[in-house]
Amino acid sequence: MKYDVCVFGGCALDQMYYQNSDGSYNNEPSMKVPGGKGANQAVASARAGAKTAIISRIGKDEVGKSILENLNFNLVDTSHIEMVNNLQNDCANVYINLKDKDNDIQRISGAIDSFTPDMIDEYQEVLLNSKVIVCQLKVPKEVTEALIEFCHKNNKFLILTPCRPAKLNINEVNNKDLIDKIDIITCNRAECETIFNTDDIETCVKMYPNKLIVTLGKDGLMYYNGKRIIHMPAIVTEVIDTVGAGDTLCGNLAAFISMGMDLQHALRRAMYASTMKLQVKTAQTGMPYSDDLDDFIITKRNKSFDYSDELSFALGFIKEAYMNSKSINTYNISIKSNHTLVTDVDIEIENYLISKIKERYNNDNFLTEENNPNGKLSDRTWIIDPIDGTSHFVKNTAFWGTQLAFYDKDKIKFAIIYLPKTDELYYAAENQGAFINNNKILPKENTPIEQTIVEFGGSIFKELENKKVFFNRLLEKDRLKVANIMHINSCCISFTNLISNKTDALIIASNKPWDVMPGQFILQEIGIKSYALDFNKKLRLFTNNQEIKDLLLT
Repeated sequence: MKYDVCVFGGCALDQMYYQNSDGSYNNEPSMKVPGGKGANQAVASARAGAKTAIISRIGKDEVGKSILENLNFNLVDTSHIEMVNNLQNDCANVYINLKDKDNDIQRISGAIDSFTPDMIDEYQEVLLNSKVIVCQLKVPKEVTEALIEFCHKNNKFLILTPCRPAKLNINEVNNKDLIDKIDIITCNRAECETIFNTDDIETCVKMYPNKLIVTLGKDGLMYYNGKRIIHMPAIVTEVIDTVGAGDTLCGNLAAFISMGMDLQHALRRAMYASTMKLQVKTAQTGMPYSDDLDDFIITKRNKSFDYSDELSFALGFIKEAYMNSKSINTYNISIKSNHTLVTDVDIEIENYLISKIKERYNNDNFLTEENNPNGKLSDRTWIIDPIDGTSHFVKNTAFWGTQLAFYDKDKIKFAIIYLPKTDELYYAAENQGAFINNNKILPKENTPIEQTIVEFGGSIFKELENKKVFFNRLLEKDRLKVANIMHINSCCISFTNLISNKTDALIIASNKPWDVMPGQFILQEIGIKSYALDFNKKLRLFTNNQEIKDLLLT
């Protein structure tokens, strides 16, 4: 069995005490719920969409049974949990204060103290078949040391949360060597100060680029990326209960890294997940599922955007249009007057999008490829291309997608491109930046021209003679001046290739609004400019690469 994330850690019963208005606490807990750092991190990871296992040890009693049932309910693989007779389960008395909803935890250790180094040997196949391993410092230190050594020896990615930070104090023998062998350490300010014997957090993170991540409460978090210190601001929200927020961040971070996400994007998404948890009582109840997290991110991100309702609505139904069209098992293929293909699915998707928009914005206008190609751009106009790249759709390749843009007050306000075969959702909103699957697109450094890829997008026949001029400028005798030249006749693919940094420049001739407006707007929001290559402005270059501009614009 292969896993995305394996958590090596303890489980517990959380007994929750919420402070009364007079400052007192009740003698009996308000509720008893499954918790524990290991279990919390595993649940967070699983809800984030990662295939998650946990290696743990619990007492074989009613509490242990409830812990196991809860993990199974959350789709965590529990087949590597040992249930032991006459072993006391861990318990945490969690006190939530009324003022800032912060927590004070009194722990009663039991099963967590029974972990032994030979558990690593026993479950080595699970560890070896996991992309990311997560651990804490609650188990006996020799167990954590053995796990760190195992992961380092076998090149396994390890994330550690030092909830017993004194065990990792850098002045103790062997601890610096252990820290060097860990891939990521997530800790709060107090834990960082305990480990490194200083309150100078910036100096600490600079010592460990892309490794030491310090959460700072209402000030967000901080880490060093090797070039500069990255401060990620906190996401403002109402705080109901802080318990489990750090575990939510760690579990989500592990999940997103296992999915191939880079550290900065994984951390920001994990911060949104942690923010969602803060709004709900107990550690696990508020841990978000992937779809709910996406909705939350879109809502929070676009709260100040004047067209946030329209954008959130469109992001919700653009995937639905494709899913509904999948019920069409057979369809007719026709050839339009411009010699391009159209299918029943093109019509079905476009009709669905229009009907959904009309349900909510009945007076809006439409400019669409199939039903209303001669429509005019006026205030509140939806521009729709149901399937850009129909010939590829017919051949069942991945080179097609759905494009949508919203126009109002003389300009595009937001645009969306959805590529169903790869399930990639690109979107941008005016002055809000651009995103791929809710991950913000960050600026890229210029690539040397000999490593660049230039794409000719859209129909190769449009402005063909004109294109040949610029194609020849990319040649030098019998070789290319760039790494490669490519062509795909779907505008949405050409634009998203450049947006996602798969290419470095795009030359395109189409002037149809549904072909170019969505992609051009997204490029504009990430700072990639366009340039006319000819006097008639029929051929345009999109790039930020100065060497390519110098080569093609001279």
